Amino acid sequence: MKGHRMTSAEPGPPPVTARGRRTRSALLQAGRELFEECGFSAVGIDAVARRAGVSHGTFYTWFDSKEALLREIVTGVTEDIFAATSIGARLPPDAAYARIEAANRSFLRAVTRHSRILRVLDSLADVREDFRGLRLEIRESFVQRGMEGLIRLQELGLADPLLPPRATASALGAMVESFAHLWQDPVERLDEAEAVDVLTRLWAGAIGLAPQAWPGGDRAAAATEALHE
Repeated sequence: MKGHRMTSAEPGPPPVTARGRRTRSALLQAGRELFEECGFSAVGIDAVARRAGVSHGTFYTWFDSKEALLREIVTGVTEDIFAATSIGARLPPDAAYARIEAANRSFLRAVTRHSRILRVLDSLADVREDFRGLRLEIRESFVQRGMEGLIRLQELGLADPLLPPRATASALGAMVESFAHLWQDPVERLDEAEAVDVLTRLWAGAIGLAPQAWPGGDRAAAATEALHE
């Protein structure tokens, strides 16, 4: 992901030796654990080095600051979420409903898996411009993919051709992202299947997905079936 520069320098090149890879991995794991347990501001570089079992100086071999460490952790998390939600891309373009459903299910699972470190990023993004930029940078990658998917559906005649692709992708992405965080609160009382079904129907309805692209080839029939499940 490009286009934004944080105040700290970027991490150096990846290690070329097995020992270097192990050390760097240990620092990333230690940093993630401590950030999740204590919050970003309460964690010092000495604590990360101790948790990783390395010296203070070794930390600086791989990262020039804890900001750089967090950015690298979040980048890895983002790549995992992005890859997990690409499952829909392996389905044929005209299997629109199944693609949306698969992406929503994978996104909920991935956000749940990484929820604690994502909360760390969100708390920082609310008060620091550099981390706000990082969060926007991450969202942009998902908006771009959603926009490209909507354009393909419009070209196939399966989505409302009058919808502005970017604004639509941004709005729907924000809906799913917010729901993914709220869904983890027990007050929602939705199991995964229910949550995925709600998100998928809302997404498909919002883009004006053609009736024949809904399950059974009939949007009304699909809705009726859901009411009786």
